Amino acid sequence: MKDFIRDFAVCPICQKEFSFDKVASTSIKVSSYDLDLKPEYRDINVSLYSLVTCPHCYFTFQEKDKDYIYEYLNSQNIEEVKQFLNNINKLSLPEVDNSSSKSHEFYAIQLMIAANIYAILGLPSEVVKILVKFAWYYREQNEEEKELGILYYCGKIIEKNYETFSEEDYIFSLFYLGYINYRLNNRKEAARLFDYLLKNYNNPANPYLKAAKFLRGELK
Repeated sequence: MKDFIRDFAVCPICQKEFSFDKVASTSIKVSSYDLDLKPEYRDINVSLYSLVTCPHCYFTFQEKDKDYIYEYLNSQNIEEVKQFLNNINKLSLPEVDNSSSKSHEFYAIQLMIAANIYAILGLPSEVVKILVKFAWYYREQNEEEKELGILYYCGKIIEKNYETFSEEDYIFSLFYLGYINYRLNNRKEAARLFDYLLKNYNNPANPYLKAAKFLRGELK
């Protein structure tokens, strides 16, 4: 059975079709999770293929949004995205690679571009999710200072926007804000945030509430 499936997308900016490889569901295997629920994959790092880039204009989006990325676009933000893409095209960027052999270095470029695009689209909760993956990227590279820098920036975005999030993203974001404070050794604030989540939400199936409960125990 193949580990990758060839899929196709039409870029909402330049209207050109292109192909990309995505991981087959049967090849997604998780061996463990970090304290912040970062999955440790066996064999294939699935996160590496979570972003897709148009090879014609560099528009970059999350693979999960392929079928409805158009819903986030309007006449105003399309022009802002085009301006952003025009600016980055002036930089020395590598050739787009959406294949199964994508490099970690190109994935890092995708993360940077996607975070900016989703910010232009006015989707701060998605920006946080992308930046969390950027922090994971630096963790995998053993670059803790850069990882913590990304997490700190995530925290600022969450603090500014969390009240506008859906309940699902609200729980995710407050958990991560607690985790960020935990990593930055702000133990009192981390405990306060975890206590708030555990007091106000009771969903045994929610993985972030489970993780919050575990981390709160670590802070006693």
